[in-house]
Parts: sequence; C-alpha cells; structure tokens
Amino acid sequence: MKIIDKAIDRVVYGMFLCGVIVGILMTLTVFVSTLMRYLFNTPLHFSNELAGLLFLSITFLTIPHVLNIDRHIGIDLVVKQLPVRFQGFTGQLAGLVLLVFAVIFVYQSWDFMVFSRAIDARSDISGLLLWPWMLVMPLSFTMCCIITLKKTLVRFFARDRKPFYKEASS
Repeated sequence: MKIIDKAIDRVVYGMFLCGVIVGILMTLTVFVSTLMRYLFNTPLHFSNELAGLLFLSITFLTIPHVLNIDRHIGIDLVVKQLPVRFQGFTGQLAGLVLLVFAVIFVYQSWDFMVFSRAIDARSDISGLLLWPWMLVMPLSFTMCCIITLKKTLVRFFARDRKPFYKEASS
C-alpha cells in the first residue's frame, strides 16, 4: 500500500510542478504580449487565447496536489461543532460527494474532449488545437477520484479514527 501511496504522491506532485511551469509560461506570455503591444504596437494575436488555456491548465494541474495535501478550502463551521465521532462521518460523506461529482465531471469532460478531437476544434482567433488542453480536465479529476478513494480507505482502516477536518496550522 505504501508503494501505491508514494506513486500517487509523485504523480500528483509532478502534475503540480507542471502547473507551476505552465504558470510561468502564462506570465511570460502576458508580459511579452504587453511589451509587444506598447513598445512595438504589434501585440501577439494569440496571447489572450493562450493565456486562457494556460490558466485552465494551471487550475486543473494543481487541484489534485492541493487535495492530496489537504490544503483545499473547507467549510467546517458546522462540522467543528459536532462531536468527534460525527466529524469523521461528515468527512466520509464529503468524500463521497466529491467522488460522485468527480466521476460525473470526468465522464462529461472526457466526452467533451473526445467530441472536440473528432471535429478538430480550434480556438477562434489563433486556431490553437483545443482537445489537448481539454484532456487536462478529466485527467485531473481522475487523480482527484484516486486521492479521495485513498484517503477514504486510510481513514476507514485507521486505528485512531482521526477526524476528517484537521485544524488549520498557523
């Protein structure tokens, strides 16, 4: 089980690092386009579309890592008021809700990507091929499903049954 856990951690962290690199590329694209626009009066015609696609990639490449290290936003105002034994139950319920959402999202985004590939969909202005960018969405949420299942199994079989919501460290 530790080998699988480490493999998941490495894949997710690799996706996160790709997201960081994409963020740097997005920043450079916007910076260069701005310089070209104001210094040479010739903006990069594809920069807005590319920046949008890069932003989509940043978002979906980093979601699994944030979920894996439990640094996502949690609304636990009510959960913290419950007895500890119910906190674990609400955590399992939250994991189930996320899992259902993620499975539906993977199914829908995969179909959307396959359709876009079939019709050779491209962006409006610069003609960038769209399906490779769309592939990031189902891959990201597939990893979220795997992480949620891993965390659920760990919590379910853990001897100390720690509550799902951990205290935020300052």
